[in-house]
Amino acid sequence: MTPLAKGLGVLFGLPVVLTAVFFTYFNVTGEGRMKHVCGEVKAGMTKAQLARFIDDYSLNGSAIDAGTVVLASPKSYGRHTCKVTMETGAVTAAAYQFAD
Repeated sequence: MTPLAKGLGVLFGLPVVLTAVFFTYFNVTGEGRMKHVCGEVKAGMTKAQLARFIDDYSLNGSAIDAGTVVLASPKSYGRHTCKVTMETGAVTAAAYQFAD
């Protein structure tokens, strides 16, 4: 193999391998991360506390007064989520969900 061929192989092959590793890592570890996050959401948290929690963990979603909020990890492209149920501005339940 010539030095030019080796250089081109590294130049074009390495980014492909690193991209595959990047996407695989975040999808494989996403379940554990989001189960941990859902475990941190406690019943009784206020809307303001949940909003801070969302900012601290850099999640997609927003706190509401009543209804269901789906908090997603941008690292897993929304596949691993946490379903949070709220009533009168307080969390009543949180459960892990896998969207696939």
